[in-house]
Amino acid sequence: MKKILFILLMLIAARVSGQSDSTYVYQSFFGKDSTTVNLYIVVIDGDGNLTFTLYNSDTITMNNHLYYYVEPKQIESVPGYDTYNYSDETIYFREDRQNGRLYLYVKNNYVEKEILLCDMSLNVGDTFTMPEFPYEIEVQNIRMEDESKIIEFGEFNSQELYVDNLMFNEGVFPMVIPALSETTFVELICQHKDGELLYENPELALRHKNCLMETYLSTEEIKVGNLMITPTIFSNNELISINTNSEIREVKMIDMLGREINISINPTDDFTSQISLNQRCNSGVYLIIVETEKEVYYEKVVLR
Repeated sequence: MKKILFILLMLIAARVSGQSDSTYVYQSFFGKDSTTVNLYIVVIDGDGNLTFTLYNSDTITMNNHLYYYVEPKQIESVPGYDTYNYSDETIYFREDRQNGRLYLYVKNNYVEKEILLCDMSLNVGDTFTMPEFPYEIEVQNIRMEDESKIIEFGEFNSQELYVDNLMFNEGVFPMVIPALSETTFVELICQHKDGELLYENPELALRHKNCLMETYLSTEEIKVGNLMITPTIFSNNELISINTNSEIREVKMIDMLGREINISINPTDDFTSQISLNQRCNSGVYLIIVETEKEVYYEKVVLR
């Protein structure tokens, strides 16, 4: 038994030491196709959610490095969430997998700099400077979990931010990210890789009603859970079909200012309805709210 335990300890030690070996490559911070990051932010007049997706097809080479980027845009309001512009400029990220490092590159009319967000090559006793905060944090412990390295810094407490157990997780965006807009601080709620949940902060996810994923639109249909809407890109005189697996009780459509749109609802059976517009509407994004006997769905559609 002692011999087995000794072998296991040696394997763990070899795994950890291998991460400082020049041949080791850390897990990527990004998915094969896309990476969706959901953040909790505190701003001057409140707090809310920010969500953006980095696509591996959206890359650019700068300073001999390959960066993933996401363009600035407005996140439309979704009932139950406070959402904001996540940036006034394009956001660039790059990684150094040899050292397990993640960088944020900021470039605008006022500043051009690269910020180190995460460094998985740290060892116990090493220090890391918190981006945008004048604080150094020291590595207290390193452990392995599900073949991934976890670096623990312990409690971080400042006037701006308190984190009970600040950690770096291999392949995961850091728990605290520098301000991407006019914010005082940003914390990671959730991260998805290729649509699969990779990380979730239980406390923040519960407080902010789980991860707010961006809505993807198509000319054909959208299916979320037990709801299917087709088409999601339509014209003023086109019918929209709604199908669920439970009884439909109410259907509404609102614009992005929260104004209700006058629609006709034609139920074909308990689980299927068709809606049409009774008023002429401008092109843009609208929200369809479907209440069934089991739950309420909120889905975006686009009027051509």
